[in-house]
Amino acid sequence: MIPQILIDEDLKRWLLEDIPLWDITTSLLLNYKAKGKIFAKQEGIIAGLFLVKRAFEMVGAEIKLLVEEGSKVANKTPIVSFTGDINSLLQIERLALNILGRLSGIATQTDLMINITKKYNPNIRICATRKTAPGLAKYDKYAITKGGGDTHRFNLSDMILLKENHLKMFKSITEAIEKAKNKTSFSKKIEVEVKNKEEALEAVTAGADIIMLDNFKPVNVKLVIPAIKNVNPSVLIELSGNINSENVELYAVEGVDLISSGALTHTVKNFDLTMLIE
Repeated sequence: MIPQILIDEDLKRWLLEDIPLWDITTSLLLNYKAKGKIFAKQEGIIAGLFLVKRAFEMVGAEIKLLVEEGSKVANKTPIVSFTGDINSLLQIERLALNILGRLSGIATQTDLMINITKKYNPNIRICATRKTAPGLAKYDKYAITKGGGDTHRFNLSDMILLKENHLKMFKSITEAIEKAKNKTSFSKKIEVEVKNKEEALEAVTAGADIIMLDNFKPVNVKLVIPAIKNVNPSVLIELSGNINSENVELYAVEGVDLISSGALTHTVKNFDLTMLIE
């Protein structure tokens, strides 16, 4: 779980962004204690309840979670109930719905892709990328896990990933991998992005831990995997490049270990929610 101190710092910053001085609309209202609920307006996976709960608590409201984090809900399901000063409830409404909608949208899309690939290759992991919203990376990747996916790298310090622009700075893929092995801690894996069979074979022969087949057509994936596994059966094979829920079934072939999809976080369709005061 994300440390509470980081959660509180983010929530305070988001509230300050939305209410830099005072809320001129709720200042028109009388002070009274109200109650209400947040409802799902679609089917999917709920993620981000811990943020919503803390946000309501920070404005002095009482909140009760009506579903579990990571659970699948139906349309019209009540997600949380709350009571508090009407001014505070309305001031926190949009922030709560925004963050819960984004994280639940990511979790729902991840779950969808996993369910599709399971029909063809149940061993594939659906992974996030670093194509996250600045400042929201830890929450975006948390949502991936609630949908059943893998976070991939959290940041540039996690693992070596030699991509096209890195490899241009070396004479060969082999030289790049050799330098990575000599300079980097044993604790870090080495992944190499390749664009054809020849590069893939050079990378696996040089000792890469993970081979990323980037923008390969499905038919080429099927052809190159046996050749890679023949060199090192334990090497991991990752597919990446414009893969989403509409085409992922084409890539869920035997021998693929990982599919990373930027679409999970960079083109998020928010989960549809509504907050109603009773």
